[in-house]
Amino acid sequence: MPITGQLKTIYSNFSFGLLSFCLLQRMKPQDFSSMNRVIIGEDGLYCVPRGKVVPDEAGDFYEVGLAGSPDFNLQRANMEFAKMLLRNLTLDSYEALFRYCKDTNQLDEMQEQPWYRFARIMRNSLTHTQHLRFSPRDLSQLPVIWRDKTIDENMDGQEPTFDFYDWWDGCELWNEMLSFAENLD
Repeated sequence: MPITGQLKTIYSNFSFGLLSFCLLQRMKPQDFSSMNRVIIGEDGLYCVPRGKVVPDEAGDFYEVGLAGSPDFNLQRANMEFAKMLLRNLTLDSYEALFRYCKDTNQLDEMQEQPWYRFARIMRNSLTHTQHLRFSPRDLSQLPVIWRDKTIDENMDGQEPTFDFYDWWDGCELWNEMLSFAENLD
């Protein structure tokens, strides 16, 4: 598959995930059916055994994830899902494009893009520790500015928030990566 096709598939997956996030935000646990053998209850996620009807008691379910935990919070879990979507969009797009450019000897061109250093730092922070951690190399290149976003040394150790980098920013970054990919050999 060409690199543009790979990037579009990544974006499509992100879009379906974002749709799921929106549906989860709007629905109440009683609105979910067991059609796919997964039920969302107020205290967690449950998987219905094959060949069984939905049991009346939660104890008849298999627990999935944080099910049954007194600390389970559907809204918090859904927000973590949203963060995962943004992480995957950023990581998968960056990695696919980086790998393609490396394999086709076009990495220098990618690294010259105005979005490259921002994408690399965000990719690293979102996938390794979910915090901005700057290497000596990173520190020597700061501040990194992309659009209206600035990453500076004062952000070292901080978690990137949705106020700083959200779905819109992820989509804008992906779009710049796609535009660049469309002009590659």
